[in-house]
Amino acid sequence: MSVETTAEASVETAKPRGAGSAGRSSEARILDHDCDGIREYDNPMPFWWSALFWCSILFSIPYFVFYHLGGVGTSNSESYETEVGEFYELQAAKLGNLKPDAATIMALSLDKQKLLAGQNMFKANCATCHAPDGGGKTGPNLTDDFYINVRRPEDIFRVLRDGVEAKGMPKWGKRFSEPQLVLLSAYVAGLRGSAPASPLKAQGDEVAAWTAVSAGVSTGVSTGVSAGPSAETTAVDMALDAAVGTQASLRDQSASNENGLDPR
Repeated sequence: MSVETTAEASVETAKPRGAGSAGRSSEARILDHDCDGIREYDNPMPFWWSALFWCSILFSIPYFVFYHLGGVGTSNSESYETEVGEFYELQAAKLGNLKPDAATIMALSLDKQKLLAGQNMFKANCATCHAPDGGGKTGPNLTDDFYINVRRPEDIFRVLRDGVEAKGMPKWGKRFSEPQLVLLSAYVAGLRGSAPASPLKAQGDEVAAWTAVSAGVSTGVSTGVSAGPSAETTAVDMALDAAVGTQASLRDQSASNENGLDPR
């Protein structure tokens, strides 16, 4: 049997059952493409499959813009940082030994893990007026060296707690506990010197840099505060680190259970 005869037999078997117009319709679906006597039969994909394919392509465009080109969607890493920040925030709310002094605020402003709690509070409550990166919108820029109501790190805590009614700054002391406000103050202090995307022009008076000496965290300089981090900060470190260790252990155990592994 020749190749052409075999190809024609294959076409015949591909025809839908029935006579008359059904057979002629199937015959019309044979394409002009011919390779060594083998002709191609047009067998399109089902409509539902093609519809899903094109819908997935169309859906990917707004998805990419929403999550990767400056949209309001959060990436996996940002969602994780938000969850960790909320966890730190809850743990800090239970602690009563964070003092709103310069030494504690500056020590916390250097700890990236502890600042996640302050970052979470800032984005949820302060970003509307000061922008998510602290560059300022209706509120002043928090990243430069100029301040309106702040001269020392502890003044940040006072402004957050008591507000500035004349400038539209609300009193956050009624909403957050003192330890939470200390962590938020540390985050705001840490914004100084950063590079926001669209910073507002300077407002207020220029304030000298908050060095370790001026904050009372120096070694060998008489500032009225002992060298190293304060006892309050050390206690918070121990409590939060212990809580984080518990959270990590529970997360690992949950992952083991999902994978069908024995967590014991």
